[in-house]
Amino acid sequence: MAASTTKIPTKQNPPLEDSKPANRPSRRHEILAAAVDLLAVQPLDQIAVSDIASQASMTPAAFYYHFSSKDEILDEIVADFAKEWAACVTALMEKLTTQAGFHDLVDGVLNWVDGREKVATVYFVTSIGATSNAEILRKKARDALSRRAGKALTRVNPAMDKIRIAVGGVGLITLLEVCARSRLELDPSYRTLGPMRFRASTASLAQYLIQ
Repeated sequence: MAASTTKIPTKQNPPLEDSKPANRPSRRHEILAAAVDLLAVQPLDQIAVSDIASQASMTPAAFYYHFSSKDEILDEIVADFAKEWAACVTALMEKLTTQAGFHDLVDGVLNWVDGREKVATVYFVTSIGATSNAEILRKKARDALSRRAGKALTRVNPAMDKIRIAVGGVGLITLLEVCARSRLELDPSYRTLGPMRFRASTASLAQYLIQ
């Protein structure tokens, strides 16, 4: 007769529980949005951390959980916008093949800026000179775009030499930045010319870069 075997029930180990506390929900985007609201109307040195925290409906302690300083917030805003700005201008310049295309380029840039008025104001107006890192980020974006602009200008005028290409590339990006700043600040030239004539005048100036 075969010996009977008795199965010994195995002890089921309970599932391991995560000993780490649950992550606190990030509110970085709320803080960034609040900072943009404030920076769109006044420079960084006139804003306190408590102002940004209040605008975001939180305490200063909650602010410092996400950011170490208001300078860090500004640098992140500038970095994010610089990427978007570079992508926008690059895409518009890729369509530039004739002198008439400068009108579409200027229209496209200003329409894009109009759709991002607050953060564009921070980038082009109120944050100028606020932090050294922001200036480095702005310069990198400008330099990269200037090189791409030079290539775009050679499509319009293949006879341009290297010096004119380099100077023209810098000139075109500088012109677009000044154009955006004039629109956002509603400076005297913009108010005097009005939106349509201002755009046409900027496009005409751009055309001089390839002559």
